[in-house]
Amino acid sequence: MEKQYESMLRGEKGKIIYEVDPQGMPVSIIEEKHAVSGNDLYLTIDIELQKITEEILYSGIMEVREKTLKNTDEHYIVPGGAVVVLNARNGEVLSMASFPTYDPGIFSGGISPQDWTYLNDTENCFPLNNRAVMSYAPGSVFKIVTAYAGLEENIVSEYSTAACRGIWYGLGSDFPKSCWKKSGHGSLSMREAIKNSCDIYFYEVGYGLFVKMDNIEELLQKYSREFGFGQGTGIDLPFEDEGLVPDREWKKEYFADRIENTVWYPGDTVNMSIGQGDLLVTPLQMAVAYSIAANRGIQYEPHLIKEIRDPYGDVHTGSTTLNWKDIELNEYYLEIIEDGFDMVTGPGGTASYTFRNFPTGEIPIAGKTGTAEVYGKQDYAWFASYGPIGNPEYVIVVMLEQAGGGGSNASPIAEKIYRYLFELDQSY
Repeated sequence: MEKQYESMLRGEKGKIIYEVDPQGMPVSIIEEKHAVSGNDLYLTIDIELQKITEEILYSGIMEVREKTLKNTDEHYIVPGGAVVVLNARNGEVLSMASFPTYDPGIFSGGISPQDWTYLNDTENCFPLNNRAVMSYAPGSVFKIVTAYAGLEENIVSEYSTAACRGIWYGLGSDFPKSCWKKSGHGSLSMREAIKNSCDIYFYEVGYGLFVKMDNIEELLQKYSREFGFGQGTGIDLPFEDEGLVPDREWKKEYFADRIENTVWYPGDTVNMSIGQGDLLVTPLQMAVAYSIAANRGIQYEPHLIKEIRDPYGDVHTGSTTLNWKDIELNEYYLEIIEDGFDMVTGPGGTASYTFRNFPTGEIPIAGKTGTAEVYGKQDYAWFASYGPIGNPEYVIVVMLEQAGGGGSNASPIAEKIYRYLFELDQSY
């Protein structure tokens, strides 16, 4: 924030020009200019919530590190993670936590060589990085885009079904693709596919989007950008990643030296439909996307400044202006998707165990779990959510590097934060 708003914060230096005698002693003042104090920034950050968020993220990561991968003795690594909490009604960032972190006070007066070495040692997992605005493979939390695109483009309807038998041959017998549930989910509608995070249902949608008009319009990419991916969110922070929405043009440029890899295949869109492939998003972008759904197509620009006041206490013109736009989405389609999100945290959903003791009857939470495969690494865990359904106040997104399943390992962090926000847990 200091870097972003340096020009507003620093004020103006004062100066005095003296006339001096031959001994260098002041004789008179030729010119005097008084220093002007800088402006004061008032942040949207809720300091208590920020503290709680950082504590819950830390303890959550420590708990996951105690777990082992299924049927192995190998522990989850979880080198880092991030949490973003937005005010669903205006885009204010209420808390933003990144782990590992550091004490910024060590820079005051000049950082020691020992501290600088520690912060830059790769063994310490890059504490200087703000993982909330870094890019990652999103996995199934991205299905919000595929679901909306499928409904909007009439690839599927509210009640049309797809059959999941655990394996899908839509790309031909030489290219089988699996669902995370090897035994299959059976016949599913849109709501049930979201509840169960069925990959094969979304493969079908992605393939349908590709074959429509021979992928001329690159429909999945089009809707990805409508939900804010592949571009900066506009947040008032430096070094925000834009992520990546891969398309034909990108693939042609990226693989220019390997001509055989420059073609965009149906499988590329199918992979992207479940948040895999070359797609990259930031936790903040994902929070904005779920905020769009919560607000039925209204996109608020995320921001950390509540207001700027000058040294006299007057509010700086324009500092309280709320930036938003209506991206004109179909509200009924968003309601269908929200029904699925509601089922995710309810009985039988992929986050049902996490929310088993949460009063979802009185405070319904819309959620989506995600588990992203990253080549050569353990799976990345995601949970994206907002609540309460019907009158959303908060958007919470959790991302954990190399932490396995989003339902088992990322969603508990969000659930604890919701407990604090709705005053359900008196331990905070």
